Amino acid sequence: MPRYFFDIHDGRTLRDDEGTDLPGPQEAARHAKSVLPQIAAHEVPKDGEHQAFSVLVTDEDGHPIYSAAVTYTGTWLIR
Repeated sequence: MPRYFFDIHDGRTLRDDEGTDLPGPQEAARHAKSVLPQIAAHEVPKDGEHQAFSVLVTDEDGHPIYSAAVTYTGTWLIR
């Protein structure tokens, strides 16, 4: 089973050195889509009102195969 790596970027890059075994690129993209919102939900409360998170999926050979991003913007409506 091929191994895929999921590097997370949120102003700094967190490299995935272990990777995850998945059947193929479609499953790797699905995994990226599911993990990215979880990361954002965990990190958003920590650091301000404007944040962006992305994940870059690479294959075992280091070739990028998929990228996804989410952006959070909070706006205070009262002061």
